[in-house]
Amino acid sequence: MRVLFCVFFTAVFLLSGKTGFCQESDAVAIYTSYGVVTQVDSIGSVLVIDSGNEEMKFTVDPETKIQRGEDDIMLDDLESNDNVNVKYYRLEDGGLKAVLINDNNIAASF
Repeated sequence: MRVLFCVFFTAVFLLSGKTGFCQESDAVAIYTSYGVVTQVDSIGSVLVIDSGNEEMKFTVDPETKIQRGEDDIMLDDLESNDNVNVKYYRLEDGGLKAVLINDNNIAASF
């Protein structure tokens, strides 16, 4: 069934001038890191956390979902020492792009 699906959509994409719909190289590996916020730069759209093993610097853009509990928040709502987990992927230049940031500091939302 998956092969039929890929053949169909590959044909559609080829007809539309796009290629590579079903290639594995199109898949983006998503990673998760846990740590403590050490820096928030809402103007530069950067979040830095200490994961215990290393300092990690993430690019944050308007598509990045940021939550505290079930509430959506903004990057500048995060504070130093907040415990967070970040889902991210690696950019071609080696940088890290945040997809989802969960602030585990639920008490700050009350």
